[in-house]
Amino acid sequence: MKIKRRTLHRLTYSIAALALLGFAAPAVAGNGPGAGGGTAAASGGSTSEVTAAAPTSGGSGGVVVSEDDGSDSGGMPSDIEGPLKDKMSDAGDLYGDLYVLYRYQGGETKRVPAVDEDGEPILETVEWTDPNGNISSVQRQVWTTAIAVGGEPILTEDFATYTVTDEETGAYVPNPATGDIYYAAPYPSQCLQPTADYERWGDISSITGLDNNRLPLVMTFDATWERTECEVLHELFISAGGAWNDNIYYADVYWDDLVQEVEFGRLNLGRAPEAVLDDSFDEAIRSINKARDITLDASGRLVLTTDIYDEFVADENGDPLLLETVVKAIDSPKENLALYVKLMRDGHLITPADDRLAVEHSLNGGIPAWKQLELEDGPSTSLRPTIDIEHVKSFGLGYLVDAKYAQTYYTTTDAQGNLVVSSEPCTGCEEWYGTTTSSEDDFCEDEDFPFAATFFASAADKTGKITTDKIVYLNSILGINKVVGYSAYDAEGNPLPDAINYSENPVYYDYGAHMNTYHRLATFRQRGQVVTPGGGGGPATYDGTVRVLVETSAGSGDWLETDVNINQNVFGTPHAPTGEEFSGANVKGFTVMGDDDLRVIGYIHTYQIPGLR
Repeated sequence: MKIKRRTLHRLTYSIAALALLGFAAPAVAGNGPGAGGGTAAASGGSTSEVTAAAPTSGGSGGVVVSEDDGSDSGGMPSDIEGPLKDKMSDAGDLYGDLYVLYRYQGGETKRVPAVDEDGEPILETVEWTDPNGNISSVQRQVWTTAIAVGGEPILTEDFATYTVTDEETGAYVPNPATGDIYYAAPYPSQCLQPTADYERWGDISSITGLDNNRLPLVMTFDATWERTECEVLHELFISAGGAWNDNIYYADVYWDDLVQEVEFGRLNLGRAPEAVLDDSFDEAIRSINKARDITLDASGRLVLTTDIYDEFVADENGDPLLLETVVKAIDSPKENLALYVKLMRDGHLITPADDRLAVEHSLNGGIPAWKQLELEDGPSTSLRPTIDIEHVKSFGLGYLVDAKYAQTYYTTTDAQGNLVVSSEPCTGCEEWYGTTTSSEDDFCEDEDFPFAATFFASAADKTGKITTDKIVYLNSILGINKVVGYSAYDAEGNPLPDAINYSENPVYYDYGAHMNTYHRLATFRQRGQVVTPGGGGGPATYDGTVRVLVETSAGSGDWLETDVNINQNVFGTPHAPTGEEFSGANVKGFTVMGDDDLRVIGYIHTYQIPGLR
């Protein structure tokens, strides 16, 4: 098997997913007929007709835009397709704000607009009453159902009411069926729904009439493009000098002021070029391979014990002189994010042979791959490291390297720098044990998820919070969710005729498929300080405590190094002093698991002696 030198291009198109994931202002287009993917902005979500702009309704009707520039919801002509041009957008959209949305927890039955085998909407005739009470027969898209994936947005189901104006006179065009000015949209709105923060604003449902703190929307059906566009209602929620939730507000607060931006902090590393995460992953793997011992800290991070030897000096036995032993957790945000991506994508941390060509860089960075051929030193010929499977297994961490098709293989490079992989020994070849290529039979499951949650938390801001929106958005940015591009391409990079268009039919990572139920207190009873070291294939055991500095008495200023119980000191509450329990699965369970790990990381960094971290 020969692997040509290549440069990875994932972020060339996956960053463009940001234009589909959120909105740079609280308004974007909804779905057209037969879409159902949910690439729009927010809406109220009731199933009644939407006819009047009012903060207590799910949305409102609007006038059709009579002239259109021919662009789709991504801001580019709809006839531009291909792996590098899918739903392209302006730079402002690529790095625009992303917002908190109303999302499924997973396992719910959702309604989906029905389409036939050719992708055309299936319509039925129903009776419709317009805002003035006129009854007529209209065509509307039929619903079907599907099981929701945890984390995917809950879309509105409203059918908008609209009017049509004459371009020349500006007069309303009467509906021939009723003689009145109103028309019924044939397709459901299918817009994303932003929500207000309970902690910041309290329960706003008494004003909006909407559950789950959804914000009221205005809906406008565009008959030209047969889609509904939604935006958060720009009307007063609280007037200056008004009171709400025990606070007095000195300035006007509008409904669109309540839209919540998702703060990524250090997780913005996910938007960096893939080479950045590749390098960080390789650095983590080198550290793991060199470690004499591997354990976990209280948050679940990998703690590596590594002996550092002098490069030249020998000891009395003639062996390299031991300078020091370093015990350190993998706490680099970049390394942890890289480990998260790899584990979520492949279910293990093994770099396959066909991905071991050196990551290509330029001296200055950011230049095209063909330009790298002009570099003075040329591309690197060193192979990327791959994790030592037996080494990791020896510490009872085999689920991090449990690829189904691991084997011995041999590598060399030819004169053109292409990697040659063989299953048989060959002259000049180097022997390895691992996988030769990625397999669909390998995926994240069972014990992988606690590590994935820890890796995610370790890449985040220590003072932040892990939320479902943060996880889902980052998964989309990193390509773990499929929200842009197509499922299959031909040799020229054009989508195949039967390929899935992910921008219209996004596929979200299903945490409910292979993840065990997370139990908070049981998890942290099995973390903390080591009781029995790992080795010989068995994992280390832990006592559920962490050593931190504790003030001997309040205000004394005297601090004593003390072993404290993790559950009691991090998760204890007045009604559950020994630790508040949480049990959950799917995306909510993963979210809480990651946030719990982050809370422990924050506690450690606040109270632990730096040398013990």
